[in-house]
Amino acid sequence: MNSPRHTAPSRAGFGLPGLRRRSLTACSLALAAAVLTTVTGCGGTHKPSDRSTDDAARTVQSLGSVPIPSAPAGQATPTADEKHLQLVAVGSAVRAQLPEGTALIRASGPTENLPAPTAGGKPPEQTAGTFTITLDQATAPLTVRAEDFSSRDEEGKDIALAPAGDASVTAGPGHPATLTLTGTFHAGAAQLTWRHDQKAVAVWDFNIELD
Repeated sequence: MNSPRHTAPSRAGFGLPGLRRRSLTACSLALAAAVLTTVTGCGGTHKPSDRSTDDAARTVQSLGSVPIPSAPAGQATPTADEKHLQLVAVGSAVRAQLPEGTALIRASGPTENLPAPTAGGKPPEQTAGTFTITLDQATAPLTVRAEDFSSRDEEGKDIALAPAGDASVTAGPGHPATLTLTGTFHAGAAQLTWRHDQKAVAVWDFNIELD
């Protein structure tokens, strides 16, 4: 019994008549030359078409016309009067519109005067502090008094304030004025309130940290 035979795959260029072999060789060379020409053309210098140049110019012109966003404007100074008070963070200014005129008032502080550390590093239970009240840009004479200000802690307890220096100051056009108040503060949140003619106009929030 004969074993089956498998025909081996033929290799290109072998077993062909001479004329047909030369013809295929010539075609192969022509195809290779065409491919080489195409590759060389892709790697060479390519001059952009007029349409591509126009599109790029239009893109640059379009991008150049886009407005550049401006920086956000600063927050406007809040305005308060005897009927509409303002609640702000300490250090912020309030523009007060009062019957006698308008002025910019700002409460800064309290600047803490911490006591010396105790043995064992235990934080103090309280500290002396100083508020600085400034009046500026007054359109008419405006007087503020130490008694116009009051303070309370987060539990609603009053914090006594006393003037350090003049008990009242008056600001006028071109003449700012400063009032200094002192008190004793415990750790936590609190508020400073300014009243004009017994009416609350501005409230400043602040925090005391003793640790």
